[in-house]
Amino acid sequence: MAMLTLDFRRDHAPTPWAGGLLLAAGIVAGVLLWNHYQRLVAETTEAEASVRASGIATRRTKTPALPAAEVQKAVLEVRRASEILARLKLPWNELFGSVESAQSPDVALLAIESDTEKRRVKISAEAKDPQAMLDYLRFLQAQPTLSDIYLQSHQYQQQDPQHPVRFMLGANWSVRQ
Repeated sequence: MAMLTLDFRRDHAPTPWAGGLLLAAGIVAGVLLWNHYQRLVAETTEAEASVRASGIATRRTKTPALPAAEVQKAVLEVRRASEILARLKLPWNELFGSVESAQSPDVALLAIESDTEKRRVKISAEAKDPQAMLDYLRFLQAQPTLSDIYLQSHQYQQQDPQHPVRFMLGANWSVRQ
């Protein structure tokens, strides 16, 4: 392996003009960058002023009024939504609980129809015999959620060999809100 010799003394002087040239190039680059920065600042300020002016102009312009048909349509939609919300707030569980608590092996519940605006309920059922129908009616009369219960109609099912009685009850639905 060859021996390495280091020379810490310099016999020749470096070129004196290279440092000056590098300094001059740095100053020119700095001036150019400063000019570019000033142009960008001016453009940004101008753009911000334009955005502010257009925002002020937008706030000053009035939004056009909706046509009467669209306003009326929106009012009807809000009214319909309010009706649906009112129906959902009704105590349905109390009504169903009262009707279902009258379970009897002799009576089969067929349908429940409600008129929530009038607070009326129609109950359709089928009983084994007229006595089971009357017992069911008496039981429902004892329920606190139903009042003024009456027999709307009844009919013997002749096609069925056991001749059950199909009947419909009407009642007022007492709603506690």
